[in-house]
Amino acid sequence: MAGICGSDLAIIAQKQPPNSILQAYSTLPSIFGHENVAVVDEVGPAVDKSWVGRRVCVDPTLCCSVRGIDPPCRRCASGQYGACENFAANGKGTAGLPPGTSIGYCGGVGGAFSEYFIAHESQLCPVPDELLDEQAILTDPVACSLHAVLRVDLSEAEQVLVYGAGVLGLGVVASLRAVGYQGRIDALDRAPYLQQTAKSLGASQLVQLPADKAERFEAIAGRTGASVKRARFGNYTLSGGYDVVFDCVGSSNSINESLKWTRSRGQVALIATGHGGKLDITPVWFTELTVLGAYGREMESYDGRRLSTYQLTHEMMASGALKVGRLLTHTFPIEQYKQAFKVGLSKAEHQAIKVAFDLRNG
Repeated sequence: MAGICGSDLAIIAQKQPPNSILQAYSTLPSIFGHENVAVVDEVGPAVDKSWVGRRVCVDPTLCCSVRGIDPPCRRCASGQYGACENFAANGKGTAGLPPGTSIGYCGGVGGAFSEYFIAHESQLCPVPDELLDEQAILTDPVACSLHAVLRVDLSEAEQVLVYGAGVLGLGVVASLRAVGYQGRIDALDRAPYLQQTAKSLGASQLVQLPADKAERFEAIAGRTGASVKRARFGNYTLSGGYDVVFDCVGSSNSINESLKWTRSRGQVALIATGHGGKLDITPVWFTELTVLGAYGREMESYDGRRLSTYQLTHEMMASGALKVGRLLTHTFPIEQYKQAFKVGLSKAEHQAIKVAFDLRNG
């Protein structure tokens, strides 16, 4: 199976800006698809033959070890391979790969929107027998959410806002509860059909705000005990706010509001792959915010162990601590790709959360 990511849809719909810096970290043409659950069909002569026939999720990150770059960059050497400094390395290393952050965005390895694609042995993560394919296909987006949660200091957080209740935001909600966070979680979204799913994953409330800017700030102030401050020309901010805000949308409006709805010395985690647009960064220095970026996966330090985000995600899903059962809502055979993309690009109309291709009978 192959999940359709929002980043795939953004490229297909040409929503990325024409000067996006991500162009330096990808190769076209390429076959899309980095979210996957697959079976190892064939291995090279240097690979352990016991992999053949095993069900795996392939961590798509094309870091130094995958590219055959030795010595690895500083980030990969410390296990932070999601922040590899060689994603744009063209032909460097024994694999000779062109630029690309991951499978699906690199012309040298293919992608999951096809019958076969190529991976390095280090990318393979065995899928526990307890997990269905329909659960395992959620590994990558949920792992990205879990990685973001593990980047944040929750020790003093009493109220958290998850801005956007798509698969990333809902994954954050589920991950917060999976790591034992007991405080209030407000999930913000305009779509009422997400209410039941958000609450089942651990959200205290799915918050829907009016379009009017002043009313939005007043509503957030009412939920957090903050006070609204008005500047000229319709600009607003808060004194007080949430301890931690996860921005899972990536628009200029979501980032601006996330910064302004966070209390002084609070934390804002930017997870969505949007470019943001025009931003008012005044709250960053004025209220001394900590702004964290979270992208992809790495080796995590959790509960006294060192393990990959994928492995930790699988363990939490298999144990039931990380609940993901409601996130996969639509599947399509690859031949119906136009309909699949249509649903993915208009989720509210189809009450969709995660859309995936099912290639098992292909």
